[in-house]
Amino acid sequence: MPAESSDPGAREMATTRGMVSVAMATYNGAEFVTEQIASILPQLASGDEIVIVDDASTDDTVEVISRIDDPRIRLVRNEANRGYVHTFERALSLARGEVIFLSDQDDEWFPDRVRQMLAQMGERLLLVSNWEPRGGKPGFFERIRLRSRDSQHYLRNIVGILIGYRLHWGCAMVIRRELLDIALPFPQWMDESHDQYLAMAANMARSVRYMETNTVWHRLHDRNLTPQKPRALAKIARARVKLFGELAVLGSRLADRRGQTLMAPERDVHVSDLPASDGGVESGRRVAIVLSAFNPPDELPERVHDWTQWFGPVVVVDDGSLSPAPGIWDRLGEAGATVLHNPRNMGIAHALNKGIKRARDDFDPDWVLTMDQDSAMDRDYVHHAFDALDNDDEPGRVGMIAAATQNGVTLKTMAGPRGVTEVLDPMQSGTLIRADLFDGIGYLRDDYFIDSVDSEFNARARVNGYVLLAAPRCDLTHSLGAGRPMTILGWRAHIGAKELRVIYHAPFRVYYITRNNIYTTVKYVWRQPVWVARRMYMELQSHLVRLTFGPNRRLLMVAMAHGFVDALRHRTGPIPDALAAQLRVDR
Repeated sequence: MPAESSDPGAREMATTRGMVSVAMATYNGAEFVTEQIASILPQLASGDEIVIVDDASTDDTVEVISRIDDPRIRLVRNEANRGYVHTFERALSLARGEVIFLSDQDDEWFPDRVRQMLAQMGERLLLVSNWEPRGGKPGFFERIRLRSRDSQHYLRNIVGILIGYRLHWGCAMVIRRELLDIALPFPQWMDESHDQYLAMAANMARSVRYMETNTVWHRLHDRNLTPQKPRALAKIARARVKLFGELAVLGSRLADRRGQTLMAPERDVHVSDLPASDGGVESGRRVAIVLSAFNPPDELPERVHDWTQWFGPVVVVDDGSLSPAPGIWDRLGEAGATVLHNPRNMGIAHALNKGIKRARDDFDPDWVLTMDQDSAMDRDYVHHAFDALDNDDEPGRVGMIAAATQNGVTLKTMAGPRGVTEVLDPMQSGTLIRADLFDGIGYLRDDYFIDSVDSEFNARARVNGYVLLAAPRCDLTHSLGAGRPMTILGWRAHIGAKELRVIYHAPFRVYYITRNNIYTTVKYVWRQPVWVARRMYMELQSHLVRLTFGPNRRLLMVAMAHGFVDALRHRTGPIPDALAAQLRVDR
C-alpha cells in the first residue's frame, strides 16, 4: 500500500478539512478486511489515520492487517474479547482526528466518499448516509432509509431511535470530535447499538444531518450482528430499557457540561493588542450600553466612565428613584452617559425598553448591551463576546451573547442548534442583544414589571430561531446581595465559624417571581419542554430553601399563592396595591 493517498483531491482537501480518523473494530474478519482497508486508504491524506482495535480475534485478522505496509494504520489488540460496542469505544477514544469515520471490517467504501461526506457535513456533529447492500438480501431493518428532510426533526428522531423506526448505521456515519465530549465513556451496560447512541447524542445536541445517497457497500451475510428480522418482544423490551437509560446519561451530561464543551476553539487575542476604542466600534460592530437604575450606588459613575471609553455610548434610565445619592445624575452625565428619568417606578422592562429605543434612535448600534447597576465587567468583555460570535459558523443566527461565567462560577448551559453551547437562561445584565432582534420579536414585556423579564425574552428569542450564545471568556461580576441568616427552628445555621445565609427576596418580589415564572411556563412548555423543566426545577429549589430556612415564611407563602392564581388568570402588570400592603415587611 502507498504511504500517501494517490488522489490529488484528498491531498488538497487535507489542507482545509483537518485530520481525518477512521475508527474500525475487527473480530475474525480476515476474509474481507483487506478489501475494506483498500477502499479507504486512497481517500485519506498522508496525515490521516485508520485506528483498528481487534477484539481478540481467533483467526488471522491481526496478521492480515499487519501485512499492510502503511504508516497511517494503527493497530491495537484487546487482550480479551470485550464485545463490538466497547471495542468501537476504544477505537474512538484512540482516534486523534477532528472528524472520525466509523467503519465495519467487511464493507467497502464508495470512491470519493470522504470528500462527499465532509462537504455535506459542514459544522454538524454527526452526518449519516444510506448504504447499498452487497452479498445478501436486505432484511426488515436494512430496508429503513434516512431522509434528508428529517435532519432538523431532532425530537422526532430521538423518539424514532427509542421506538426503533429511525435507524442510524455506524458503517455510514462520520462524527466530529466534539461529540465524544458527551458520548464517551459509553455506559457500562451498553452492549449493542453504539451507532444509535451516537445518533441520539447528536440529536440531543441538535446537530445532525442525514444524507440520502449511498456512500458504502454494506456486506450482508450470516455473521452480521444486526438482525435481519424483528426480534422477540422480550429482547426488544430490554433494548428499549437500555436506550432510555442511555438517553438519561446523555441528558445528564448535556445538562452538566461546562462552557468549553462543544465550543469552537478560542483565538488567543487580548484587547490590549487592539487599537483604542473608537466610539464603541468593536470588530466593525457598534455597541451601546443600556442600564436601568433605581437608587444607584455612588460608584456607578466611575464604572460608566470606563464603559464609555472602552465600549461605546451609555444610556442610563432612572426608574423613579426615591433616594438617590446626592448629585448622582449629574455625575453620570459628566461620565458620558445619557440620563433619562421615569416619573415613578415603572419596572425594569419598561426602563430597559425606554433606554434601548433611545440608544437605537441616537446611536444606531448593531448590538445593545443591557446592564444592572450592581454589575461590572472588565475591559476585555465585549471583545471576548465577539470572539465567541466570530467562532460560530453561522453568526447571523446568534441573537444574544451572554457571559458563560458569573463571579467566576460557570453558569448552567444547554445544547443549542448543531451542538452550539448556549447559556440556559441568560439574565439581562451583561447580555449583548442584536439590535434588529427587537424588530423581529419585539421588546421586553412591560407587563412583567420585574423578575423573569429576561427569561420570557430568552424563550421568545429561541422560539423564533435565535441562538443565545455562551461566550466562554466573558465573566460578569454581579452582586447577589448579602442575604439573610439561615435559621432552623430559630437556630442560626453555621459551618464552623461561618454563618450560612439565604439569598432573600421580599414577599412582593416573590409574588412577581412566582407569577411570571408560571406564566412563562404555561406559554412555552410545549415548545421548549426541556428548558422549562430545568428552569422550574431551579425555581422550586429556591422556593423550598426560602420557605424552609428564610424569614417571613407566612408572607412568602401568601405571595406565592397570589402569584400562582394571577398567573393562571393571566393577570400581569404591577402588584395590586392591596396585596402590596398585605405583603409589606418592616425592615
